[in-house]
Amino acid sequence: MLKRLSAFTLSLLLAAVCFAGCGNNSSSDATATSAAGDSSSAAADSTGGEGTSSGDASSAEEKTHPEASLTIDGSQVDTKDLVILTVDGVDIDFDTFRYYYYYVLSVYNVTIDEVTEENFPDILKNTVNQLKQEYVTHKIAREEKIELDDDDNKKIEEDINTIKSQYESEEAFLESMKDYYLTYDVLKKMEEMTALYQKVYEKALTNGGKYATKPEDFKKMLKESDDYIRAKHILIPYYSQAELDEDTQKQFDSLDLSTKSGLKQQAYSQLNDEEQNKCKEKAKKIADDVLKKVNDGEDFDKLIKSYGWDPGMEAEATKDGYCFTKDSSFVQEFKDAAFALKENEITSELVENSSYGYFIIQRLPIDDDFLDKHIDSLLLDYDKGNIKDLYNKLMEEVEVKTTDTYDKLTYQSIK
Repeated sequence: MLKRLSAFTLSLLLAAVCFAGCGNNSSSDATATSAAGDSSSAAADSTGGEGTSSGDASSAEEKTHPEASLTIDGSQVDTKDLVILTVDGVDIDFDTFRYYYYYVLSVYNVTIDEVTEENFPDILKNTVNQLKQEYVTHKIAREEKIELDDDDNKKIEEDINTIKSQYESEEAFLESMKDYYLTYDVLKKMEEMTALYQKVYEKALTNGGKYATKPEDFKKMLKESDDYIRAKHILIPYYSQAELDEDTQKQFDSLDLSTKSGLKQQAYSQLNDEEQNKCKEKAKKIADDVLKKVNDGEDFDKLIKSYGWDPGMEAEATKDGYCFTKDSSFVQEFKDAAFALKENEITSELVENSSYGYFIIQRLPIDDDFLDKHIDSLLLDYDKGNIKDLYNKLMEEVEVKTTDTYDKLTYQSIK
């Protein structure tokens, strides 16, 4: 799956995420089924994944992937400096094309031996589409005159040298690249793509850039749209009633809520079904007591602080409420209940999700005070969520020119 070199490289290259499907970036795992979204970016995935220590990297590994080769009309072709096609004016050499080709195979869980005359056209089409998506970054950068500078290139060189330092020799490093369908030049291109995307993201896609949403338009849309609502909640999760060991319990009160939640979740996951059911019963009793306090008119914010387990209700960006749509990545029960409320109304009954526990939800207005205070973070999340659609749209404008070599490719050509 093109993944293994090191945890360092994962963090380095995941910065690309050129068209990640970003949901609502809440800090709450309780209400969001996926905060970070997922990436279909080959640049982001080039060497990231299951990490190895430097000792593992320098050790000999069983060779599982074929040596790079290209066969056209039954004859092996010299691929040095061979251009397969151009994408928006950028030459794509064989090594780069091969990397993306194998990336597509990995995404669809197809081995090289499973490529057939029947599925090859689709694999080839998806490889080209993947390249088009990635090179939208170059298109935007060129239009906006965004370039890598000396500092960027120095950082890229330092990062590659850090990766190389995990190996006992230059030869071992280059040999290892083959196991990930990489060459040194392709790895450098992936790093350059990551760095360029970061600059495009900061200067063109967000922060008032050409493709960023204007604050005044965003405010108007939020206030006038029925698609967005704002809500706070008190979360009483099942895991909150799991007991901790004596040593952990001693330091528990001094920890932040996120750490507390993690420890409780870990303890809960180790319980058997009967023990978990007891936790659920205890959580239900507490949730019922909190709901009664709400119905009796006690301050909702104080009850969040006293009983709530969602760290997002403490985070600066979301402590005044989550702003979301029906398509946001919150659990369905939470969304359904929140949208059923009128502004300033609180759920009269507990809302239960079988994975997390009980919610008591308060819907709030998206007013000027809220928008003025949180416009920057809200706008950033909104623009991040639109990047995938933007890239797909711009991809249609990316011109691809093939070569005679590309036109003669068959399912047996690329190894």
